[in-house]
Amino acid sequence: IHFRFPGYRTQIYLQISSDILLLTLMTHASGGLGSGLGILLVVNVGAATLLLTNLAGFFFAAVSSLLILAEQFYTHLSSGIPASSYPQVGALGAAFFGTAALVSTLKHRVQESELLAEQRELDIENLAQLNEHIIQQMQSGVVVIDSGLQIRLLNRAARLQLNIHGNTVPLTLETVSPELAVRFNLWQDTPTEKSTRIRSPGSPFELQPNFIPLGPGGRAGTLVILEDTTPYSREFQSIKLASLGRLTASIAHEIRNPLSAVQHAAQLLAESDNLDKNDRRLTEIIDQQATRMNTIISNIMQLSVKDKVTPEEIDLARWLKDFVDEFGMHNSQLQEHLTLQLHQDSIPCIFDPSQLHQIVWNLCENSLKYGQDKHGKVKIQLTAGLDVKYNAAFLEIEDFGKGVPLEIQDEIFEPFFSSGNASPGLGLYIVRELCEFNHASIRYIHDRSRGAVFRIQFSNIENQSTDLRG
Repeated sequence: IHFRFPGYRTQIYLQISSDILLLTLMTHASGGLGSGLGILLVVNVGAATLLLTNLAGFFFAAVSSLLILAEQFYTHLSSGIPASSYPQVGALGAAFFGTAALVSTLKHRVQESELLAEQRELDIENLAQLNEHIIQQMQSGVVVIDSGLQIRLLNRAARLQLNIHGNTVPLTLETVSPELAVRFNLWQDTPTEKSTRIRSPGSPFELQPNFIPLGPGGRAGTLVILEDTTPYSREFQSIKLASLGRLTASIAHEIRNPLSAVQHAAQLLAESDNLDKNDRRLTEIIDQQATRMNTIISNIMQLSVKDKVTPEEIDLARWLKDFVDEFGMHNSQLQEHLTLQLHQDSIPCIFDPSQLHQIVWNLCENSLKYGQDKHGKVKIQLTAGLDVKYNAAFLEIEDFGKGVPLEIQDEIFEPFFSSGNASPGLGLYIVRELCEFNHASIRYIHDRSRGAVFRIQFSNIENQSTDLRG
């Protein structure tokens, strides 16, 4: 057996033949069929039928029956036992043939079951490969999580949408996307309500999560479908901007010219020598409010610049050094209080340089207006680096003033919202829109130990480079 010599069938024939012969001799040596050892031949007949062909099984049943009959005949002649024991020999021979027939039937069924199992296994493997291929090629993200929020399945689209790189395990929903984990917890509390959209920092995708429980009562986990609504949002944004463009063109034509005339008339009136102090104050108010209305019109017209976005790959570190020098020259009193902190010497990002200049300039101007500390001084710090989690650049504009009151933090990016009468309330709204045009995001960081902190999270440069090439 160890050396596999001779071959398989030869060894089976030799071993079963030897067993049958030896068991027959043992039966004879033990006093004949009365010893009960003859029934052990059934095992050899069954083994021959199972390991060889059905014909071989019946052959060994016949050989076993003949040997037992020969042993009984020899014992009858030599010992003189009565002939009444021959029916026992016949019954034992019938048991041999019955065993061969039964094992043959069971063997056939087992073989059919084995073939069916192999076929089903192959079908299941093919189906699993097909499902895996379909899931990986789906445009929607697919995430399967268990009851402990461990991620069990993650397709290619979900990795791209959630900014996941590498094969770090184990992954949890909380570490991959805290916002998605919050939506999942809300869905568990109120399953009938539709989840709100999410947008991961550094990702250009706006995702609509849908949660589907797996198994009875969701005990098998939860299927999360992430639908990218960015194309629909962009189409809606394009329609909105097209309408806004037509509106602003009409405003510019219908209001700007008369407004300029009113402002010019007010300036001429202010030059008159016949005005008293109160009248001059009124002309100043007319001039100030006309200037404010003109600023509102100019700001609204900036919202139609999406089609003019020309993103470029820039080194944010070098760009910020030039910006700090420029902003410091325009605000000489701030030169000693405008600092730049860079976490890396080179920080690549993709953005429209002119719009980035407008965004950062606007935020710094806001810090000048509202970021005074308790001594009335302004200090602004720009901090930039690479966010390892999202593999994307970030920029923080921080002042050391009182910050934004908690009760209005959710409204500061809304259009026409302002905490003072002198502002039209479009600055931060335009900043947010320009960030979205460039696939970036901006948010206000609430930290009692710091002043007002605005964080711009740029898009993953690899994803946006792919979009530019496309």
